[in-house]
Formats: sequence, C-alpha cells, structure tokens
Amino acid sequence: MSFVDILTRYKASVHHLEQSGMGHVLSCFAVLEPLQRTESEQALREALLLWANSMHLEARFYTYTPEMAAHWVQRDRYLLTYFGDILDMASLVRIIREESGLIESMKTQSHHQARSMNLVIDVRDVSDMMGLKERIMVKSRDLGADLALQRMEAYRKRKRMIIFDVDSTLVEMEIIDEMARRAGVYEPVKEITSRAMNGAFDFRTAIIERVALLKGLGIGELEAIRDHLPLSLGVEELIAVLRRLGFKIGIISGGFDFFTEHLKEKLHLDYAFANRLEVSDGVLTGRVTGKIVDAEEKVRIVSQTACDEGILMDQTVAVGDGANDAPMLAQAGLGIAYNAKPRLDEAADASIGKSRMPHLFHFLGITEEDIAEVLSCTPSEAWLRMELGK
Repeated sequence: MSFVDILTRYKASVHHLEQSGMGHVLSCFAVLEPLQRTESEQALREALLLWANSMHLEARFYTYTPEMAAHWVQRDRYLLTYFGDILDMASLVRIIREESGLIESMKTQSHHQARSMNLVIDVRDVSDMMGLKERIMVKSRDLGADLALQRMEAYRKRKRMIIFDVDSTLVEMEIIDEMARRAGVYEPVKEITSRAMNGAFDFRTAIIERVALLKGLGIGELEAIRDHLPLSLGVEELIAVLRRLGFKIGIISGGFDFFTEHLKEKLHLDYAFANRLEVSDGVLTGRVTGKIVDAEEKVRIVSQTACDEGILMDQTVAVGDGANDAPMLAQAGLGIAYNAKPRLDEAADASIGKSRMPHLFHFLGITEEDIAEVLSCTPSEAWLRMELGK
C-alpha cells in the first residue's frame, strides 16, 4: 500500500503537500485533515507509521489547528540569489533570522563562470519586509557581493520584457561628459550634474542647462562618439540570448536619441526612448525638442510599453545605475541596480557590480543548458528578415 492509497482509504483531505530530495535523502511534508477526528485520526496515524517503518522511513506527526494549518499553507516566500563567499553568507543568514525570516531551502547553481546560492525564505512572520530588504542590500554592498531578493511568485512568472538605462549601464561611459569635453565645457557641465545629484534642482532643469552649454557642437563630433561607444562587458551576449528566448528588449535614456537609435539598430532592440537634440546646419542649437525623458517619464514609458505588449509588470525587468532610474526600478517586477550610485539599491530588488551583467542569467533562472538549446537551432529566413528589419 502506498502513501496515496492510505490517504484514499481513510478519506484524508490534503491541504498542502511538498517533497524534496537531496542525494539519497527524501523528505515529504503534508498537511492532512482526516474525515473524522479521534478514531479516524488515530487510525490514519497508525497506518502511516506502519507504512513508514516498512519503507525504512522516519515519520513525525504534529497537530495543527485550522488557523495554524492555514498560516502554514499560505506562506509568503522570497528567493534570495547571492553571489559571494559562502562564509560571508553567514551574516545574511543572521539578518534573516533576526528579522524572523525562515530559510526553507538552500541550493547552489554554477554557470556562466559564476556560482550563486539560492535561498528560499518564508517571510510570513517578518513584520517589516522593507526593513529586511534594506538590511540585506546594505550588507551586500558592505561585502561587495551581488544579490537579488525577489518575491517567489514574481520569480516564477516568466519574465518577458527587459529595459536598460544607457549611460554607465548599457555603455561604460557618461555620453554627455564626452560631448562636454569635445565642446570645451566639461567642468561647467560636471558642476551642473553634481548640483542636480545633490538635489539643488531636478533632472529636467539639469538637462536643459547642460544641453544649452553644448550649443555649436558639430554632428561630426557626435558621430565620433557614437561610433566608439563602449558596451558594458557581457551585454551583447545577454541581449542576444534574451532576444532568442523571446524577450522584448528596450532602452530608456535621459540622454539623447542620436545615440540610442544607433544602439537600437546595432543590438536589434525593440524600443529606444531618449531626449531629442535640436540640430541646425549640422550643429547643436543648445535645445532639446519634445518631451524630456526624466524619472517620471521613464516610469510612464515602461508601464505603457508593458501594457501595449500585454505583459504584466511582474514580468518586467529594469536595469539602471542612477537616482533617475529609481522609480523605474521600483515599479518593475525585477529592478536591478547596476554598479549603482549610493542608495539606489533601496528601490531595487537586486544589485550587481560593474562588468557582471551575466549574473542576470542567474536572477532570471536561465542556465547554460537553456542557452545552448536556444542557440543550437537555426533561425528561419523569415525570422532573420524580421530581426534585420527592426
């Protein structure tokens, strides 16, 4: 007689069932309710105990009230993906326990020349989830380790869209700084940037004042910058794989469309949004035209694009490095702070260091086997024409 046969014989209702195995060790947890209390419950216990003994298994029984059973079944779980020394992870485990979190399982995964640890955490008894997240993010910064903390339900929903910021994220430079150098106004532009970061005025004002200083810069200079944009390490492989896996991929920049349109064409992206520079007689007029892409506009664009594509926000990923990206990261299903400015990780679900873009594969649950499979097939001519037409 099997475990299921016993449950059927005693008409026991199964409220929750989970099983896990490691090596030659198998564990099974079940929340059961017998048809009747007292005699039926005792008979069910005895039958399960005899079955366990015959299978050389250890069986333990606990009595739950309906409220306790519901509390157990309706767990709120998060997945913590951690890159770093296994010994340093002890400090993260300590934080989780201090905040009343319960670590249900740990599992390592190794691919893309990196090893990460996945911890499934039950947070139903955590009174301040934002406080737990902040402590974990701060500790990861202290350790210099990449990590992601995302709700289990969101992790299980297959991500379908990813949006990147451009400057110091998709490319390893601040494009406006190089424009300012070529225009001979680097120091004034740098001062405005610094004042904006310190809260002296908002992004909209900062971009208008900085572009005004670029008046007279020739298109030839912009082309020289455009043709030598240094992509962040690992970006091309990441985008190529995500495209083949069916992701919608875009960039949103507080910079300029002269560069984002080039990147869109080069990387075969689906979307590119940025500020538009006004040009007259081959030089910049010192003005931007159209709606300025600030933090608020980035949020609107991501939300509207997801809506247009029929994609849930839990299925979106946003990657950025600055304060202007914080609201966009906060609204995404997975917000990733890349080589981030201080305190951006408070809005993010994940944090990774410079030149570690391939760690996104771990956060998204994409293995080297997945990549090998999707790259092993030969795309049809129709698909290639569609991609080249973007």
